[in-house]
Amino acid sequence: MIAKIKEWFFYRDFTVKDNMPESIRANINKEQNICILYDGTNETDRKSLHRFKKLLNGNGTGNRNIKSLAFIDNALPLDNVDYAAYNHKNIKWHGVPFGEKVEEFINLPSDILIVLCKNMLPHFEYIVAHSSTDFIVGPFLKKSEKYFNLIVETENMDSLEKLSQSIIKGIDKIAVK
Repeated sequence: MIAKIKEWFFYRDFTVKDNMPESIRANINKEQNICILYDGTNETDRKSLHRFKKLLNGNGTGNRNIKSLAFIDNALPLDNVDYAAYNHKNIKWHGVPFGEKVEEFINLPSDILIVLCKNMLPHFEYIVAHSSTDFIVGPFLKKSEKYFNLIVETENMDSLEKLSQSIIKGIDKIAVK
């Protein structure tokens, strides 16, 4: 019963783009503003993401603007964290994330949003659905077909590094060469 009430409150103010455009004229090669949403609870995953961001930016030689937002699965203060992150203290009781970092990430005008999550938790869904991004790519997750423009099949999602490599392979297949 409580779960249904939480779900009702979660979707009550949900305003999302219901109809995806029939064709998107995004050129993956020219994307300059890239956002990455990921689960950064594990330090190994955070290091992998840092390497992934360097790879996307041509190991420092590119001029892409890459922003990321990490979810840390705890309720500790995030005062000493030097990257954009949110945790359980930034999630309302019915699953909606809030806070300066979350709002800033949602409102960032970006060309592509890469979702590097293993599960579509409600707060991830909220951020993806409300993001002002032109093109969303990520692995096959529950409800991913509702929000993602490109869903990448991943055989093995045990680490963020393998997940990001699968995403790059998927983007490479549709990139104009």
